[in-house]
Amino acid sequence: MDIDPATACGCLPAPEESLRWQAEAVASAPTISEYVWASDLEEQPVIKWADDFDRLLEERTKIIRNAESKGYPLKSWEIFRLLPTERKLSNRLWWNQGSVPSCSLHGTVHATQINILKEIALGAPRKYDALNPIYPFYLARGGNLAGGLNLIDAADQVGTGGNYPVSEVGENNTSAPRDWKQFEDIAKRYQSAAIILEDDLTEKVFAAAKAGFAVVFGSGIYYQTSKVNASGVKVMVGVGTGGHAQALGEYEEVDGVEYVFLFNSWGDRYGDWDGSPKNGAWVTRDQVATLLQNASIYGAPFIPLSENPQKSEPRLFNPVR
Repeated sequence: MDIDPATACGCLPAPEESLRWQAEAVASAPTISEYVWASDLEEQPVIKWADDFDRLLEERTKIIRNAESKGYPLKSWEIFRLLPTERKLSNRLWWNQGSVPSCSLHGTVHATQINILKEIALGAPRKYDALNPIYPFYLARGGNLAGGLNLIDAADQVGTGGNYPVSEVGENNTSAPRDWKQFEDIAKRYQSAAIILEDDLTEKVFAAAKAGFAVVFGSGIYYQTSKVNASGVKVMVGVGTGGHAQALGEYEEVDGVEYVFLFNSWGDRYGDWDGSPKNGAWVTRDQVATLLQNASIYGAPFIPLSENPQKSEPRLFNPVR
């Protein structure tokens, strides 16, 4: 599908009252250690990026780098391709939002799916299921698809109402989901917590990516195309303007330059010259800093962590060494 950015953008600036609510939620938020050992949470919380999360990132980065040095493929698309059939409940990985301004939830779902695949690769006893972005978007919009959404409302929707697995609801992500009520209880088994990024955003995005976490963010710009640079890396080029949400995850260093992968929801726009997904390309630290320079007005970037319906105590972060 040919995407028109003028109609496919849709990440809105967060209103002042939402920004105040977010600041208060972060101030009283639990740490990652408190969250991991919690049980029977009716809703998934906002989580502080604190010292214990920095320690977790350091530990996971060492595990991932060691595994990759031994030849284990740990990019999300590689994990997905190699995952045995019995561990997949659906075969969808990337989403195209079409002309619906639903990028906030498409970006959230892309980041969540990446994080689920990393959990599986690190030993989590769960199966992969894609998550349909149109259901939470429709509900966060009050039962319509007209107009965009800020990241605070997106995070609140998946934290309270949950995510809608494709194995239950199907892959139609561009039409109003009138049947959402029949899947409401199932969706709440896939609620998502949100680790909030504040300050030093570029550094935190790279630290998260090195440790196998993906971040969803809103920005006033987007990259319109891609090219292969002199190092053979498929990189984003051509800046356009408009409020748009996307996901940043994966990490690569080539010829001394660090990159993270930018996942968009505009179909096959960026090609697959290096085997990576056609819906994105690599970006440098400088490009990430440019993308994030006004991110806070759309709501803080966050790492979405989906509940694991097969194992809930502790939910995450027990990697196989």
